[in-house]
Amino acid sequence: EDEEEEEEEEYTRLTPSKRKPRAPSGVRYIKPADEVTEEDLELVATHVSEKRYDSAEGTSCHQCRQKTSDMKTSCRSKECFGVRGQFCGPCLRNRYGEDAKEALKDPAWSCPPCRGICNCSFCRKKNGRGATGILIHIAREHGFPDVNSYLNSFKKN
Repeated sequence: EDEEEEEEEEYTRLTPSKRKPRAPSGVRYIKPADEVTEEDLELVATHVSEKRYDSAEGTSCHQCRQKTSDMKTSCRSKECFGVRGQFCGPCLRNRYGEDAKEALKDPAWSCPPCRGICNCSFCRKKNGRGATGILIHIAREHGFPDVNSYLNSFKKN
């Protein structure tokens, strides 16, 4: 029996894990707003065509979930975690009418999920609502600058 346990321990020790190592939970570095440079701001995508996919080094946007090399927002809320506070420039503008560069420079900026206004499919599902899909074109056809404004027009007072 002891020999069996030793073999199992040896197998476990030598077998590579299939999971990628993760940063320890709770560890989160957010660059302070006053340390955001012009070079950082130049890395913010303003149009979808400027985004470059990078599966190895890229960061994910909470809204579109695309892993790209452009600079994302950083939520300054202490309760925020993971990719919740990371939004690419096009998503933040088209879905919420906000400027990612301004968000990066704002020491008090908190992300849409932390403010309870997120309209991504995951957050909407969590709140018992259906996904909206790509609504920016419909919102603009109806005279709204962004999806959040369009969705808010349906709320009952």
